[in-house]
Amino acid sequence: MHTAHPHLPANSIASMWDEQHFPGLNKPHIRYSDIKHIVADIAQDKRVQSNVIGYSCAGTPINRLSVGHGPLVLLAWTQMHGDEPTATAAVLDWLHILLSQTQPSLDANWASLVTLHIIPMLNPDGAEQRTRVNAQGIDINRDAKALQSPEGRILWEQVTTLKPDVAFNLHDQNPYYTAGEQGEAATIAFLAPAFHVDKHVDAPRLRAKQLIACMADAIRHWLPRHVGRYDDTYSLRSFGDNIAATGASTILIESGAYPGDPCRQTARKMNVVALQTALEALLSNQYMKKSLADYYSIPDNVEDGLVDIKFNQLRLTCFTEEFNADISVNVCRKSGEATIQHIGDLSVQQAFDYPASSNLRVLPLQGEVVNEPFILTQQSYLDRLAKGIVYFIGSPDNMTNESELPVLCLPDKLEHPWLKADSPAFWIMQHDNGSTVAVLNGQPIQVTKAC
Repeated sequence: MHTAHPHLPANSIASMWDEQHFPGLNKPHIRYSDIKHIVADIAQDKRVQSNVIGYSCAGTPINRLSVGHGPLVLLAWTQMHGDEPTATAAVLDWLHILLSQTQPSLDANWASLVTLHIIPMLNPDGAEQRTRVNAQGIDINRDAKALQSPEGRILWEQVTTLKPDVAFNLHDQNPYYTAGEQGEAATIAFLAPAFHVDKHVDAPRLRAKQLIACMADAIRHWLPRHVGRYDDTYSLRSFGDNIAATGASTILIESGAYPGDPCRQTARKMNVVALQTALEALLSNQYMKKSLADYYSIPDNVEDGLVDIKFNQLRLTCFTEEFNADISVNVCRKSGEATIQHIGDLSVQQAFDYPASSNLRVLPLQGEVVNEPFILTQQSYLDRLAKGIVYFIGSPDNMTNESELPVLCLPDKLEHPWLKADSPAFWIMQHDNGSTVAVLNGQPIQVTKAC
């Protein structure tokens, strides 16, 4: 990250985050049990109004924390998708900082000018199971019209009761989005969602775009190439679009990846910077200096611009066809399983990791039948890999893996001995000098040295 400029309005909140964020929330996933006591501690502050605004499908309480008593009403909610936890940590950090630190860039009487409502974790059931959907299997963000989920009904009741002037819809996006076409991860992406298929820009939506321009400016001081603008195609069933239709200036913030940051702490901090910047811009009317051109200058949020691992220019064979191609691999955040995504000319796609692979020859995939129980040691595994055996055929119950290396066990022999997209990332490749490298669950392992 870049060193903060001393006169940047959001600099103070960024420095405060470094000192004041909750360290226990630096983890790959956040469940209700992780925030329950933090929410309770924040609620002890006499300036905070805490309410249980309803219960999830499985009966977990959904909380709302409110600060201030002014006429400008802000509403923010997080983890509508249970497996998107970054902003949950961020809004709790932000509340903690607002309550515990003097804000030099805010009016001393800011709490008399604004009422801030925060719903941390709208979907605790999905968070518990680390799934996008709720306990019913419903994607809450596609339930804004039918309102078949209790969580969706709770959110809509809050919107219709509180009538927010500005609404913050806080999500996570997958790590493969880029900010523009240059291959830099989109750590933060913004959207002022449309409220009609024609994408009209009324006064509230204009304000949302102006606020986003302010937030993007603040974040780009630290992350100049990692801010994107999400596609604004109208979504009939989504809450952001429907809340925008109520007249609220609605802002979607998507937290994304940053290199070397598996728990998305960079995005977490930048959420706090963005939210504080929006609050300051609203109370000072600084947002009015921004134009639509400022909003549209934010690079597009490009889907599938990144992959986890990219092997460049391998030599492959399919039937009798020999060819050179790149191979991209993604790793599931939940299961840890690596899967081949694409094979071919991937020159426009960037990656987080580039193993040395140029001109290595991929060997035909060979399997070994496992009919009886046996122990797979690291040496016996390496011996098999050296002979070209890269997977096992039979029941995994027959194998005790003591090798500490990933193993691929399939019920049947592969129909063809070559790599295919959407298949597990296991293969063996060889240098011209005979040196052999195995790719086991996407990770290269040296098997033999040059002869």
